[in-house]
Amino acid sequence: MWIVLALVLLLMIYGFWEYRNHQRNLDSIPVRIHVNGSRGKSSVTRLIGAGLRAGGKRVLTRTTGTKPRIIVEDGEESPVIRPGRANIIEQLKIVRKAVSRKVEVVVLECMGIQPHLQYVSEHQMVRSTVGVITNVRPDHLDEMGPTLEEVADSLCNTIPEGEVLFTTEKEHLQTIQRWAEGIGTGVHPVSPSNISSEEPSGFSYLEHRENVPLALSVCEHLGVVRKIARVCFLPL
Repeated sequence: MWIVLALVLLLMIYGFWEYRNHQRNLDSIPVRIHVNGSRGKSSVTRLIGAGLRAGGKRVLTRTTGTKPRIIVEDGEESPVIRPGRANIIEQLKIVRKAVSRKVEVVVLECMGIQPHLQYVSEHQMVRSTVGVITNVRPDHLDEMGPTLEEVADSLCNTIPEGEVLFTTEKEHLQTIQRWAEGIGTGVHPVSPSNISSEEPSGFSYLEHRENVPLALSVCEHLGVVRKIARVCFLPL
């Protein structure tokens, strides 16, 4: 009995130490960007990272999905190797890697799908200084729905507290603004009209029109002028 209690106590102490160490790691990275949304998360994550690198910032980017990737400061990519299914705990390793490389910015695609996992991902694992919600679409309705309003509520779990959020969502913008207002966060709506018709041309693949101005707006917010960030988008 005492052995079991001792093991439980040791696990609790280790868990507390791990949590505190992770929070210190987060504090050592000045800019943390958390990208969520129904569609376009990976593309926007990549675009933001590329634009900030073009502006001379040391950036580590992490995308998820079927082919998760880590992109380091010079743009070199490597696959994320995992022994089993995706788990939000992976974010802890990515943050440690970012700290070891002494980057000033991390751009992380949200890994959580269920509302409570999205909340934990933001408020305990990322604590972003810049939040991004690409859009609200009928995706993962069995876990976030069944209505689009519930999907919007779920995605709002990754709004950073007391910081800023960028989004191209229109129909559920009021829901996003209501959540953000409740935690002291400013919302920056982004429209495709914020980008000229010429700017998306030149892409070697089909890039959703809303992804480009969204990424450009985040880059501008962090001090990288649109002209510099946009040029780096083309070879993605």
